[in-house]
Amino acid sequence: MHNREKGIRLDSLTGLRFLAMIPVFLFHSSLEGIFNDTQADWDFLNGVGTSGHVAVSYFFVLSGFVLTWSYRPADRARRFWRRRVFRVFPSHLVALVAVILLISHYADLPDWKGLGAQALLLQAWIPDPAYFDIGNSVTWSLSVDLAVYALFPLLYRLVERIRPGRLWAWAGVGVLVVALVPAVAQNFVHDDRPMPLFGVSIGQYWLVYFFPLARLVECLLGMLLARIVLTGRWIGWMRPYVAAPLVVVGYWIGQQLPYLYRTSAATVIPVGLLTASLAVADMAGRRTVLNHRFVVRLGELSFAFYLLHNPVLKYGHLALGAVEKDGDLVGPSYGMAAGIALIAAAFLLSLLLAWVLNVLVERPAMRRWSRPRPTPFPAPAPTPTPTGGAV
Repeated sequence: MHNREKGIRLDSLTGLRFLAMIPVFLFHSSLEGIFNDTQADWDFLNGVGTSGHVAVSYFFVLSGFVLTWSYRPADRARRFWRRRVFRVFPSHLVALVAVILLISHYADLPDWKGLGAQALLLQAWIPDPAYFDIGNSVTWSLSVDLAVYALFPLLYRLVERIRPGRLWAWAGVGVLVVALVPAVAQNFVHDDRPMPLFGVSIGQYWLVYFFPLARLVECLLGMLLARIVLTGRWIGWMRPYVAAPLVVVGYWIGQQLPYLYRTSAATVIPVGLLTASLAVADMAGRRTVLNHRFVVRLGELSFAFYLLHNPVLKYGHLALGAVEKDGDLVGPSYGMAAGIALIAAAFLLSLLLAWVLNVLVERPAMRRWSRPRPTPFPAPAPTPTPTGGAV
């Protein structure tokens, strides 16, 4: 690894985190049924499509890339785990407590086993919506992250042993595995429980989208791409302005495929290329829209925004008079202009609350607990004062 290069800040990737949050927010907005025109609701849902799923795929690739970029071989696993735990859990638990309070006000609390699994970020391992689709449901992805963190020191050593000349071949294997997971789910997972949308079963959807070991492959791909960049094996002509249109093309191709292939299989290659090309741009000191200070600061708020945006949408809708029936929110609904205004207001409120969570919880927790306190040196012994004799 080139330590000099590893010290470079990847501001463009931080900025892209916030842009990737927009389709995630819009996807969850489209599930609220906010418009009084049913066709407008369906057009909104179909227009957003699986863009939010692709954004989540980017977060997993990014996680593997950044962890590899910043990891030091001399760093002990325990110290690494400590940093990641205090990066995730304080904000997660604060957001979960807030959601539990909101649930207790508007509805009946779900089973405590599910909430307990969610508090410990173990819910994505269980193929049951009573675990991965309750409370602050978006935290299923943190359950995947926690699995990645637990295995990362071992995975890092394995990836480090790959010869630079073979890194691209192993990246190709990772892409192949990502593409095979939906094929396995579609042909070998038999589950009579249908998803409300998408035309697949709960078991199929869980295996492709939630199962931590399946999503771990995308993180591994990010790790391999980081090694490719750091060992000087990157494709020089693959710049962000080339990779970004490839993401659009991959997304369009994905929309022509069965649903299970749309979440990541159709776009993981261009998403990985865009991630690495932006890192190369930052290494070269090139200015991009994404590494502007304001965009980077928004990217720093993306974790808190992710935790809070869905509760703002759901419980904001309930506060406006909607009622929950069989897991769906019913009424009130609004005209086009009012509905768009409410969605924009929810976005801004989520951003404001994300800033509060970041400033009051996320950053202080990292400063206070992410690193062990240095052991103070013992005070030097006092110098003996001479007694007797001439001075």
